Amino acid sequence: MKSIALQFYLKKIKPYSDKLPYFREVARIIWSVFWKTNLRLKSFWFSVDLEKIYWINPQKIENSLDENCQNFPKNSTYIGNGKKNVHNWDFPTNLMKFQEREAYKGHYQHFIEGREWSETMFYQSILRQMENGMVRWGCSSESEFMLRCRQLDELYKDIKKNGFKTQKMLGKGETLKHRRIREVKDEINVAIDRDGSLIHCDGQNRLAIAKILKIKHVPVKIYHRHKDWLKFRKDILTYIKKELNGKAYQPLLHPDLSDIPSVWSDQRFEIIRQNLSIKKGTLLNVGAHWGYFCHRFEELGYQCTAIEDSTSNLYFMEKLKRAERLNFNIINETVVDYGDTGNKFDFDIVLVLDVFSKFGDMGEEQIYIELRKIFKKIKASEIYFQVPEIGCMEKSQKDNKYFNHLFSSRELIETMIKITHLTSAEKIGEERNHGIYKFS
Repeated sequence: MKSIALQFYLKKIKPYSDKLPYFREVARIIWSVFWKTNLRLKSFWFSVDLEKIYWINPQKIENSLDENCQNFPKNSTYIGNGKKNVHNWDFPTNLMKFQEREAYKGHYQHFIEGREWSETMFYQSILRQMENGMVRWGCSSESEFMLRCRQLDELYKDIKKNGFKTQKMLGKGETLKHRRIREVKDEINVAIDRDGSLIHCDGQNRLAIAKILKIKHVPVKIYHRHKDWLKFRKDILTYIKKELNGKAYQPLLHPDLSDIPSVWSDQRFEIIRQNLSIKKGTLLNVGAHWGYFCHRFEELGYQCTAIEDSTSNLYFMEKLKRAERLNFNIINETVVDYGDTGNKFDFDIVLVLDVFSKFGDMGEEQIYIELRKIFKKIKASEIYFQVPEIGCMEKSQKDNKYFNHLFSSRELIETMIKITHLTSAEKIGEERNHGIYKFS
């Protein structure tokens, strides 16, 4: 649709734009309206906001699209259809490490090693290209490029002092008069490959500065989504709608999924993180669901293991782990069934947070029996245990039904601590009428 409209504009409208007063401006407005409408229709069809700005950790953008890649779509709203072989753009042969780009190396040599721009390999490479008649970043001479480098110095100082801002926050126009910093019209652009990894497409100077300054979050626009990633994204949305009443069980951390609502928030993670006595080590998450806690704690430096027996949960956990390029181990069994009955899970930290949702409508006695089986298998320096309060409604993962907890959480805690080698249990917080206890 866009291609047909563009051809119509170029052949039928543009030839008259220079002859009639104000025609070019009218044509620009019409094209802008069409473009916005096209974006919104695509956003609705694919259940994704194509104009959204995402704030992400720039360190997660490891790879960059090679400038010589011929298969990558050229239009910024491309979202899954197109010419033959276009879906092969994310093959390793079309990618390179972002930190291997000449521009990044030039920024590093200048801002970290203290070299003059003219002493960097990046500067010399651009200079050679301009001498061969090429125009780079709107520059065709060394004097123009040196001015561009001075603008990069100003940009670096501004970001270091004031933080990273979106182009909308900075204001419109080619030059920001109050700081004389050249504004690049678009944000940092990334693509999402078939596995969900973020690939740099555009905005290499700003991304290089963000990485060098170790800025935690920068604004980016998603330029393109691979068709396989779109399919997985649709799988998640369909599953959540049909099986989970429209909400994910735990927060989804991938930026392209972060706007999906969840039953639990980040509050439980923050409660546990703030009460950890062990700052590094091994961690086991019992009943890991889609791996949220392993994602969070691996980012803090822990060696994590997720144990989960649900086939559907394992499918999404594996995919999300790959999308975030994480390394935590996944065990496809229950705690009770894993290994010999005499063996124990020996970890520094163990999380037992979401097991009650798997007990269905078991009676109180049977729940105690199942919990004893779990805790007898665990050996840890610290155990974090989530307990629903009396009368708290819990949803079963097995049959999608709700049931009431009618037992005393204090009695349950006292019983569980007798089973472990630990000596004390302290309530450290709660969320949704579920208490979180630290065993140590």
